[in-house]
Amino acid sequence: MPSLKKLVLPLTLLLFTLILASCGKPDNTTTASVPTAAATSQATTAPEASKAAVTEAAAATRMYTDYKKREVEIPTQPQKIVYVGSNPGDLLALGIKPAGASLSVIGTQVAYPDLLEGIEDIGYPFSAEKILALSPDLIIFDDWDETGIEALSKIAPTVVVGLDGTFPTEERVRQLADLFGRTEAADRWFNDYKTKVASVKKQLNLTEGDTATSLLVLGSELYIMGSKGLNETLYGQLGFKPAEGVQKLVDADERFVTISDEVLPQYIGKHMFLLTDTSSKTVARQNALMDTGLWKAIPAVKEGRVYTFDSKYNFDDPITLDRLLDEIVEIFGSKGAK
Repeated sequence: MPSLKKLVLPLTLLLFTLILASCGKPDNTTTASVPTAAATSQATTAPEASKAAVTEAAAATRMYTDYKKREVEIPTQPQKIVYVGSNPGDLLALGIKPAGASLSVIGTQVAYPDLLEGIEDIGYPFSAEKILALSPDLIIFDDWDETGIEALSKIAPTVVVGLDGTFPTEERVRQLADLFGRTEAADRWFNDYKTKVASVKKQLNLTEGDTATSLLVLGSELYIMGSKGLNETLYGQLGFKPAEGVQKLVDADERFVTISDEVLPQYIGKHMFLLTDTSSKTVARQNALMDTGLWKAIPAVKEGRVYTFDSKYNFDDPITLDRLLDEIVEIFGSKGAK
């Protein structure tokens, strides 16, 4: 998962990575009518009607305990949702399209730009003015900067679902599914995904237990990915194991580490998955690295086991995970599993 936390760090990196539908057709929210003076006397003779109105009003909202153990009164059928975080794909996978989201950093870096049409960019850090203009009735917060929670809560009910990568993908999405009453949609998505993973493994005839490394080239820096992003698919789904140096990052639950050219061979496994982009700085850094004798001496390079991916696949939302499998079949499969 690119992530906005270190991804502003280098998420401009995540992309985080960071590593890294449509607005669900909610029913119209019912609201209680404000009684007029003329209706007051009538209400005294119709206590049952009054009780019904109170019940209807109560049903329009419910209490929800969020990740921060905050009791938040939220609409039962939210009509306008704003998402603050780096994984809007979590909502999109459930068929929920937010009215606004934090797109200024990740909008051009994710694998699903086609699904972002119609979503207003609220900026990152978020702009309270932009959010106010959208008149949301619910805000979903999944960002590292907790100081924003109080300000957002003054605009609309704000539910904290995590703090930027707090949970693995499935746990994050199922939490949202529970919040929005979309558990069946979540079940369908993950069942289909697991079936697709099994099909991809069969197509590529992968050797269980082969080591693999994700190397991200971003601007002038090199990053070895640890427990997030592309590696969630490599290690968590396809059966690769972390190379020895990467295992230490995974054990420490580190998302990534910045490295120099000299130590790169210490992290590379049998297979190398190279994440990159087309910016001038990234291209120059990648070309410079590949011209070195150190790079050319790496076994994965010499033996043709380097697979190049756009860094947009370093996020871990459901939409990216699904599209990544197609990309792996195309890129990894075209070279053949070795």
